[in-house]
Amino acid sequence: PASVKPIVEQRCMVCHGCYDAPCQLKLDVFEGVERGASKDIVYSGTRFSTATPSRLHIDAHSTEQWREKGFYPVLDDSDYRHSQLYRMLALKQQHPLPTGATLPESFDFSLNRDQQCPKPQQMDAYERDQPLWGMPYGLPALNSQEHRSMEKWLAAGAPGEPSQPTSAGQLQAIADWERLFNGDSNKEKLMSRYIYEHLYVAALYFPDLPEPGFFELVRSHTPPGEAIQIIGTRRPFDAPGESLYYRIRPVAGTTLVKRHMPYKLNSERMRRWRQLFLEAEYEEAELPSYEPQASA
Repeated sequence: PASVKPIVEQRCMVCHGCYDAPCQLKLDVFEGVERGASKDIVYSGTRFSTATPSRLHIDAHSTEQWREKGFYPVLDDSDYRHSQLYRMLALKQQHPLPTGATLPESFDFSLNRDQQCPKPQQMDAYERDQPLWGMPYGLPALNSQEHRSMEKWLAAGAPGEPSQPTSAGQLQAIADWERLFNGDSNKEKLMSRYIYEHLYVAALYFPDLPEPGFFELVRSHTPPGEAIQIIGTRRPFDAPGESLYYRIRPVAGTTLVKRHMPYKLNSERMRRWRQLFLEAEYEEAELPSYEPQASA
């Protein structure tokens, strides 16, 4: 809702919007609120084996699937006052930051700090043992108006808002680019793979269109015109399986500068890529494999 979105963006997303959001609680997109939190650390330098990926919109597509992966809720359907979100905000209201030039040593901001990530049944102990660790952590509390807005939203069931529809102009631009990325020749396939492996983290946009919006290039099992079925490999250069199509879909959630890489797609870019990759005189008799020695 309009009354809550700017509060979350200004007070919460600086931490709960990055790739390594604390407790994997992602608040830059509503699906992250529904997914909840996890005790698993995303970047752990002490692990000896690969971690199970937990990427929103890739590795699970429903709240039930995230629960099966160990994520626990931060909302409470029966009583919002029991929810993680409310209790963390209320804890800061009850125990504001102490006055002084520096915070006490009980606050740990180190990169390798122990993450608490209490589950709902652990909140009583958390509040008792760490009364100053309410949210936002290590920062001033929400003001009274902000707190009332958040409480009103949670009391209403924490409703989300529907995503903005993709415009006709954007749909046409997507169709034009997907046509380029899904050619049949080896030169076209090599071009698309090369571009994807460089731009899979980019926020694509169409500067020639009046409507704003960012999009991402993904790999899908389904061709253009059908619903996207993400190929959820661990790395962008892992083997995709038997069916591979390059698709473009809207980027979900709020734009955060620290992980935002805008990249424009326009007619000039398309002409340049055709010139470099397709019109150049070379033959691609055999495509490189996805074996690590070759794909690197």
